[in-house]
Amino acid sequence: MRFIKGSLIFKIIISLLIATTIPFIVSNYISYQMTGKAIKTQLVELNQNSMSITMSTLHSYFHELSLLGLSYFNDPALVRLLSSTEPQTPAESVYISQRLAQIYANHNEIGSVSYKSALTNKQFNIRHHYNSKVTIPDFVDRELSYAHSELQRPFQVTHINKERRLRVNKPFIDISTREVIGLTTFEVKPSRIAEAVDSLATSEHGPIYVFLGSEMELLHSTLSGSDGRAVAWQSELKRILLQSPAADKGELKAPEGSYVYDREWQNGLELTIVKLIPQALINEARTSALNKTVAIQVVSIAFVSVLAAFIAYYMLRRIKHILQHIKMVQMGNFQLRRKPAPVTPDELDLLEIRFQEMAAELDELLNKQYRHQLELSQARLKMMQAQINPHFFYNTLQSIGTLAIKSNARDVSDRLAEFGALFRYTMDIESEDVLLIQEMEHVERYAALQQGRYKQRLTYRFHCPEEARQFRVPRMMLQPLVENSIVHGLERGNGHIHIIVQVAVWSDSLSIEVIDNGKGFTEEQIEWIKRSYAEHRTIITDKHGIGLSNVLKRLRLYYGASFGWSIASEPYARTNVTLQLPCQSTGGEEHEDADRR
Repeated sequence: MRFIKGSLIFKIIISLLIATTIPFIVSNYISYQMTGKAIKTQLVELNQNSMSITMSTLHSYFHELSLLGLSYFNDPALVRLLSSTEPQTPAESVYISQRLAQIYANHNEIGSVSYKSALTNKQFNIRHHYNSKVTIPDFVDRELSYAHSELQRPFQVTHINKERRLRVNKPFIDISTREVIGLTTFEVKPSRIAEAVDSLATSEHGPIYVFLGSEMELLHSTLSGSDGRAVAWQSELKRILLQSPAADKGELKAPEGSYVYDREWQNGLELTIVKLIPQALINEARTSALNKTVAIQVVSIAFVSVLAAFIAYYMLRRIKHILQHIKMVQMGNFQLRRKPAPVTPDELDLLEIRFQEMAAELDELLNKQYRHQLELSQARLKMMQAQINPHFFYNTLQSIGTLAIKSNARDVSDRLAEFGALFRYTMDIESEDVLLIQEMEHVERYAALQQGRYKQRLTYRFHCPEEARQFRVPRMMLQPLVENSIVHGLERGNGHIHIIVQVAVWSDSLSIEVIDNGKGFTEEQIEWIKRSYAEHRTIITDKHGIGLSNVLKRLRLYYGASFGWSIASEPYARTNVTLQLPCQSTGGEEHEDADRR
């Protein structure tokens, strides 16, 4: 138990199992519920579409039965005999019976057929037996009595020998007077109805019910002995349909599943088909999907566990090796055995390599401590010498300048004076920012010294308006730009360079432009400088634009987001570097204009 608590392998495996098992359980539960809903929705839509097709078939069949009464008009002799107010003779009665038998002969599902004349109250019966014979009451003023008003319904459900039958009541109407001259009643076995409904039935799905009329009379059911359940759902369906008459399709939820219904009205006939989608079918489908998912997840968890155990063991073995080295160093043994560095070292390899390097450095530091102390003393001495050297350098330049004046070498004296001022300005590290006029004078000295070197190959013009001279700017921000122009225009250019440095003051900003006709920048170089500036990278390589990149970085650090810049370059024609600085002025001495050539 103590090993288990202290074992990193066990902790890693348990953590991975928890990290994978809990999401699997949650996702399985959500997937189980969503899969059930999706399967149920799909089954409901599929069955409702199938029920719509079956409903059309049933309405067509009912319409066909309704048209049988109109076929009487195809026989003028039969119509004449049925329209007569005089009682038919025996021969006429035989003719009527034979013609009716011929009309209904093509429909084997039709049982007994009865016709009663509203003019003579004589009834004709064919295809009947004792239990199926229908006795139609006498007509009074061509209307049936109230007690037999059910015969006035076009379709109704009856029971013969405990079997449900469809009764069709079709009045025979005079075309000219639109008065009832007779009534035909016949019983229909629901065999063709069963054929149409059986196309909806499958071995997996539940029973199907067909209800007739707004009274929801059960006409057909695929479930034998289901009257009790049908009556219960008949009542519930009737309640729902009465509450929402416009609902022709819907679903009723029950513990055993979902009852899907489809109700349609056509030609005064209302039919309702109800089908049960068992809950067990839905559960079986989503359970099957869940079992497959769980099987894959179990394999995945087992694989992750084995892989985690292998990785943990491999890592622990390497960590123990590093711990052995640490123990050796603690005991004062810095001579560690170093193994060859792998081609692609990982984090543990780097840790071991760095630790071995640290041990070697510690060994070297301990063995050379005295020498390091001596070097420290020498470094202090050199610092004192560095403080003395600038003064010696200035004094030496001044003495050389004095000798140049005595020798009437005024150009040499002027150049030495400019170089001394340039060097003094460069070595002054006490102030970070200076007046703009001081920066311009420094750049002018630098350009003058370079002109002494390159003669007519270098010309320049610097301009700083009076209102811009007292603005404070970072020290040494312009010399790198002018130096870039000289280096890339003369040393690597076409042999002649003209440099312009001009300053403009706006309402809230100061614009400084450095313009030359040198080699300039390519589009790739400009994009490279922009990327370097945007990524806050320090430029340490020796590429074109190094000084510019460093100047831009310094100005961004100094001014922040208020600093702006741009580059426009046409090689050997005009290259313009513009710096946009916020206005920051201060009082001070006035300096002379720096416009010179």
